Amino acid sequence: MMSRIIAALIAGYAFTALAEDLPGTLTDAESTLRYQEEAVQWLPHSVTVIEKDELEATFRRDLEDLEAMAPGLIVDRLNTTPRGAAISIRGFGSGATSKAIDPAVAVNLDGIYLGTHTGRLQVLFDFEQVEIARGPQSIYEGDPNLAGSISIQRTRPTGELGVKTRATVGIDKRRELDVVFNTPVTDSLNAKLGVYWRDRGGDYMNNAFSNRDENTEDFTLVTGMLDWQFRDWFDLLYIVDAERSDEASPALLNITAPGELLCDVTATLVFPNCRRGVGNPELDSRRATAQNFSNDRHFDGDYHTLRVDFDYGGHSITSITGLRNTDEQVNLDLDASNADFYHVYREQDFEQFSQEITVRGRYSDDLDYAVGVYFLNTEYSITQQEFHILKQLGDAGFSEGHAAGEIQELSSQQKSNLQSVFSAINYTINDHWKADLGLRWTQVERDFEHSPSRIRLGNALSPLRTLLIGKETTKESLVSGGLSYKVDEEAMIYMRYSEGFLPGGFDENAMSAATGDSYGAETTRSAEIGLKSDWWEDRLRVNFAYFQTQLDNKVERVNTYVPGGNIESVLDNVATVEVSGWEFEITSIPLENLYIRTAYSHMNAFYGKYAEPDLTVPGTLLNRKSREPERAPAKQLFLSADYSVPVGPGLLQAYAGYRYTDDYQTNPLFPEADVNNWSTWDLSLSYNWEEWRFTLFSQNVKNKGYIQNVTGINQTDILPVTSGTVVPALIRYTEYNQPRYTGLEVTYQPSFKW
Repeated sequence: MMSRIIAALIAGYAFTALAEDLPGTLTDAESTLRYQEEAVQWLPHSVTVIEKDELEATFRRDLEDLEAMAPGLIVDRLNTTPRGAAISIRGFGSGATSKAIDPAVAVNLDGIYLGTHTGRLQVLFDFEQVEIARGPQSIYEGDPNLAGSISIQRTRPTGELGVKTRATVGIDKRRELDVVFNTPVTDSLNAKLGVYWRDRGGDYMNNAFSNRDENTEDFTLVTGMLDWQFRDWFDLLYIVDAERSDEASPALLNITAPGELLCDVTATLVFPNCRRGVGNPELDSRRATAQNFSNDRHFDGDYHTLRVDFDYGGHSITSITGLRNTDEQVNLDLDASNADFYHVYREQDFEQFSQEITVRGRYSDDLDYAVGVYFLNTEYSITQQEFHILKQLGDAGFSEGHAAGEIQELSSQQKSNLQSVFSAINYTINDHWKADLGLRWTQVERDFEHSPSRIRLGNALSPLRTLLIGKETTKESLVSGGLSYKVDEEAMIYMRYSEGFLPGGFDENAMSAATGDSYGAETTRSAEIGLKSDWWEDRLRVNFAYFQTQLDNKVERVNTYVPGGNIESVLDNVATVEVSGWEFEITSIPLENLYIRTAYSHMNAFYGKYAEPDLTVPGTLLNRKSREPERAPAKQLFLSADYSVPVGPGLLQAYAGYRYTDDYQTNPLFPEADVNNWSTWDLSLSYNWEEWRFTLFSQNVKNKGYIQNVTGINQTDILPVTSGTVVPALIRYTEYNQPRYTGLEVTYQPSFKW
């Protein structure tokens, strides 16, 4: 026993001696989660902060590139909505494209909540940091969320004359150009202008039916900032953004199975649109499609942010005002084939206004506080036209006969008003113990007007327009509390309990008053215990957390009988989900100029309840709890290394990032929606010389292809089923991830100092 102790002491001494020879320590990133700047390492929350230098050095382009860098983070691109993303944290997420459904993971840009799944793949250039908070954050963020939040903070105007440019060329005709210009205006007023442009030819996706371009992108974002700092007690930041996108809706791939209607009606086509084996999409290629319907897509967004920070009498007052307006027109070939089977044209407008006012301060040496109010008002409208499907269903005998030119049309609009008040305190009990408590009361009122599907032939509509009107009110009182114990200057243990919610709402695809009724709110309750620690003279950081979360009243789409005997599709609170797991993050600087980041998560997710109506025995329920919740992989690993070494007059920097994600489900209804475990590499080699940076990069080096979303369409998603109990399955399609992206990037940041 004594020999082991002596050996351990000798090893510890040698380890410490080695550490003394290694320069560089891990930085203490700042978090603003609790309304003030705090060292994230000693925050009693599971939070990952990725700072500006790491974002730029590791070639992170948008939020999708951050997948797995925080434990349990899944980011799947949503091709059916402009720059959309289905984001999941710790096994809870959502992938709806409807503006009526709130995202389960909140994304905030400069303190402004992005209220839909659209536009969440933000361009990461000239950003200060990205903060990923795991677990329900409705107390501190204020915005509805079940699983956590991602807060993106852009750099402020520097107050110095300067320009920073980044140009990128890559395979498949991809081109990117980013320019940021900073200038002082007066002694107290600084300005910044940014232009971000993306042009992608889409050559990686081949259309086997026509020669048109697929997956093209022409995206421009212009950002202006004014920062007025008056003395030491007043700061005003104004941001205006104009986003424009004219592109092709990214191709969908047909995986319709035998027995589904699309297979039957297209058997004689040149490209028979029926899957040729389990998991193999149409044409036996993940990079080929045969879509024939228009794929034009247009998106306009205008955004305004006003932040005012004011110090008065030892109290800090922050006001954040946001205004976001978007307009989109999207063509979707939902049969994902060269058949005239089911095509959709959709117009959507979305307006959002938010206002948050927070007062924070210190009541005593041991107690600080924050109180405030938050308002979020949204309004959206949708008009959708559906082509060909009425005739196809009629010809197949599933509905009455229809003429070839008949179009099905629906429209909806919804207004939502959220008001909340909140308070939070942090109390230092003694040198080791700290406690915090947050409370938030929220009320959400939603007014819904919906015109169910009608048939348009030329300028005539039938039946005459009917209007479903509904009102839903959600009231939630939420709590978050924690207790932490600082073991010493290098270790802390904490416990936390938190709650989250998404408000109830309405289905914009409702066919009748019965299915147009509202569904209720979803709520989560989460508990975790964690350890945060720094070792090796701040060159090794090890953080660990164990958590348990339960989601109650989960909303799923099910088929059900409605008064009159029809079967319709409805959104309803039919399930509960339970997730438990553990995760760790390790960052270290083991050698001079070598930075290593590791993130790992292990989860066990299952349905505690899933009660679906039994269509064969009306009035009874089927137990579907054996299904697998979506986007909850059992294991996920991220490992990266960044190494720099002086070479000649400059600095050579090499980066390698590895990701592994275990099997997970993107849609619990379909076996094909299972994403087989996958791994991939990201590599880059950069040379920094004076004001220049040259980077050779390759993302997804292995060119790994995997599904990101699987959707199935039944007749009840389009028309009621009026006879029998068999709901005809029509189509199944999927989306795939981005392929390998290899190219050259040049960054130029000249100095204007003389």
